[in-house]
Amino acid sequence: MPIIRPVFVFLLAAAGLWANESQALLRAAAESNVNQRYTIESVAIAGVAVDHSRVPATLRRKLLSLVGQHYDASQVDELATQLRRDLHVKEVTGHVSRGSDPNSIRVNFETVRRVLAFDLSVPRFLYHSSQGWSGEVDAGIRLKQNKSVTLGLVSNGNDFVERATGVSLRMEDASLAGGKVRVGIETQAFHSQWNSMTLSTLRAEGKESELYRARRNVSPSVSFDAAGAFTLSVGTSFGQMESWTGLPLRSANAVTTDLRYHHKAFQASYGFRAGTRVLGSDYSYSRHSLSALYHWKSGRQSASEEVTAGAISGDAPLYERFVLGSNSTLRGWDRYKIDPTGGSRMAHNSLAWGYQIRQGTVETFYDSGVLWHDGRAAQVRHSLGAGYRQGIFTFCVALPLMDGRIAPVFMAGMNY
Repeated sequence: MPIIRPVFVFLLAAAGLWANESQALLRAAAESNVNQRYTIESVAIAGVAVDHSRVPATLRRKLLSLVGQHYDASQVDELATQLRRDLHVKEVTGHVSRGSDPNSIRVNFETVRRVLAFDLSVPRFLYHSSQGWSGEVDAGIRLKQNKSVTLGLVSNGNDFVERATGVSLRMEDASLAGGKVRVGIETQAFHSQWNSMTLSTLRAEGKESELYRARRNVSPSVSFDAAGAFTLSVGTSFGQMESWTGLPLRSANAVTTDLRYHHKAFQASYGFRAGTRVLGSDYSYSRHSLSALYHWKSGRQSASEEVTAGAISGDAPLYERFVLGSNSTLRGWDRYKIDPTGGSRMAHNSLAWGYQIRQGTVETFYDSGVLWHDGRAAQVRHSLGAGYRQGIFTFCVALPLMDGRIAPVFMAGMNY
């Protein structure tokens, strides 16, 4: 009997503890299920609207796409993990609060910052089966709360006429006006590699002097969180190019402006660069670029449409020209066969539809675009494809529609 009583008491205590833990688990599950019935009214990071936050465009788009959708705890946790990695903070937690009406809630990602944070990340790694890979590795140090220094190693064969390989260094101070004003300066030093089709085309046109072996650039800028959902950045760009043919260094110095708008599931941007002799530039030109993106989601289904366009007038260096046939435009096309030296006019449209399966999304897409030079005939090109996306990781197979032939191209990678 003396032995049975303690055992009996122990079993009762264990049963009570198990019951309490089970009830806590049931309460957490019930709370998650209840939240799923509510519509997300707004999303914020540390109390600041996502529209005004300093996160990459791809991640910002994911955060804004939550607005108007039903609460999904797993999706919020996934975005919190990406925010922690991107903001270089110790911890990010998504919290829910009441919205402005009984059927809505607000999501706020609360952050715990490090006093001195060092972070090594791979914000970009892309693979294209016919054009190779592009990648970037960043080593960042965050000083205090709003000051950072980032050193990057880059090999970019996706965005420019040439493959630019080298280093970048960016310093930024976001402590002014409560974080609404950010001052930064970026320095880049790239070695340029040229495709054989680009070389032969420029030589045939007698424009070999436009080639350069290396280029360097220094770009100071100031960004403002303007009224509403607008962000305005102004600055200058001082570039130097080492001639391919042994000519003296050439300068491409420009003033720059970038205006962005973000509101819920819609975002748009306008960029302007003007090379001017006032700044001692050897090139005089103006470059305009426009983009607009709308993302829709309902339940497991999602759809998006992105439109981009651009125009260059005057004499611009080759790295300013537009290209199509990358990992995000006219997917599946060889950009050197479209135009090996890039174009001064561009228009592109991309439609996508996706269906969520567990943690990933199966997607189909249709791209159409045109790239040309002023005064020359323009040809519209098309491509179709399908793929799978989970978080920042993507894989797809693209089919360029040309001459009745089917030549699949495989693309994969990650991109913040």
